[in-house]
Amino acid sequence: MSKSTYSTKHHHDRYSPPPYSNRSSYVSPLEKLDRLAQKFQSKKVLENNNYKKLYYEGKCNLFETSNYRYYHIHHQTPMDILDDLIDYAKEVTNYTIDTEDQLQPPPQPSKPALLQIEYVYENNPSILLIIEMMYLPKQHEPAFIKIKQLLKIIFSNNHTIYLWGGIHKELKHFYRFGLFDENDINSVKERNIQDEFKCYLNQTYPLSPDIKLKTNETYSLQFAIYKMFNQWLNRRFTLANFGCGLDPALDTIIIPRQFSNQQKRIIEDEEEIRKFMINYALNDCLAVTKLVYELPLSIESKSPTQSITNDLEAISEDELPLDYEQ
Repeated sequence: MSKSTYSTKHHHDRYSPPPYSNRSSYVSPLEKLDRLAQKFQSKKVLENNNYKKLYYEGKCNLFETSNYRYYHIHHQTPMDILDDLIDYAKEVTNYTIDTEDQLQPPPQPSKPALLQIEYVYENNPSILLIIEMMYLPKQHEPAFIKIKQLLKIIFSNNHTIYLWGGIHKELKHFYRFGLFDENDINSVKERNIQDEFKCYLNQTYPLSPDIKLKTNETYSLQFAIYKMFNQWLNRRFTLANFGCGLDPALDTIIIPRQFSNQQKRIIEDEEEIRKFMINYALNDCLAVTKLVYELPLSIESKSPTQSITNDLEAISEDELPLDYEQ
């Protein structure tokens, strides 16, 4: 069953792989990811390492959430799970969404890989979906029709959608899958928490050295979580292989023939990085929702309640160009 219950209160990744003998030229997926990030997003790597340093110095905490449960959605998701999720969606009016892409070799554009959706409850643990776009059922299959029905409910009836950025930019590349379209997105009430955070910070702390005043300047989600909660939201997995098939039920781990003698190690490495990527994808929604509850609806009436420090520069993810198109 593609369901898990989880809490991220004390969950962070391993930073240095243990030494192994007779590794030939095998490179673990974590090592590959770190090399890729250093090549294409060195500024973001530096920023994340600065937060990591603050954490190990005891100057901030790891990102924390309350308990939640999550489901992988793909061609193997049982129909009864989809039916339950549809029933739950009929009772929910607020959702948080995020997406992840699958990188392609330059100059090819990245491909949509994940759509994460959080059912936001006021007094109960959240339900989160990780929809694995590269492993959907065929459009004529009953499971696809159920998933489409679910998303039509979520993106309807003036439901409120929270997200970090603009909803049309976030979802425009997902229309191709046939699960929802622009008309569905136009029917929801969008709350761009990135814009709300910028407005809050700039009006509440106008003298902060972190202020971004230009219209096209934005703050990163990592920066917002640090400033509002003094917590480190680890961004190590931004460029991870999100199209790999995260759910173990998909059985997508492949052992290259030349490394067949290291099968156990490779399986362990692949399972490990998938767990980290799942945690990363879920946290992208959970972090936005956490900010929703902290940011005032009317920032004009908000008085300062905490001091803003300048331990770290406010870097926006939009300021970090890559050699591929998103």
